[in-house]
Amino acid sequence: MRRRRWSAVRQRVLGAEHPDTLTAANNLALSLSRQGKYDKADAMERDVLAVRQRVLRAEHPSTLTAASNLASSLLRQGKYDEAEKMDREVLAVRQRVLGAEHPDTLTATDYLAASLSGQGSTMRRRRWSARCLQ
Repeated sequence: MRRRRWSAVRQRVLGAEHPDTLTAANNLALSLSRQGKYDKADAMERDVLAVRQRVLRAEHPSTLTAASNLASSLLRQGKYDEAEKMDREVLAVRQRVLGAEHPDTLTATDYLAASLSGQGSTMRRRRWSARCLQ
């Protein structure tokens, strides 16, 4: 409840597209997702991602974090194909922008491995996990 109130205050004071407002909304969405309130969380995460893509562009770290958070939420819901697609997109941008050995790229590789594992693709997960450790 406190996160909702805090998110609303930030939106009123700072505006709907301010980075702090988007961070608060994203944190609220993560909390809702962890509580199993997937419909509300999904809508908020998609809204945050859309604004960040429009305002900050697709390659901005905050935009990539929002996409990764949405993918994690989709994974928790069992929407493996959609989670894998988003994880692949995040990984591709991080590899291109940050390089293969950057910690954020390695984390994105691990998230993709988790999505593949959720689909029951143990061999594909092992391959991605091994790539992460190289």
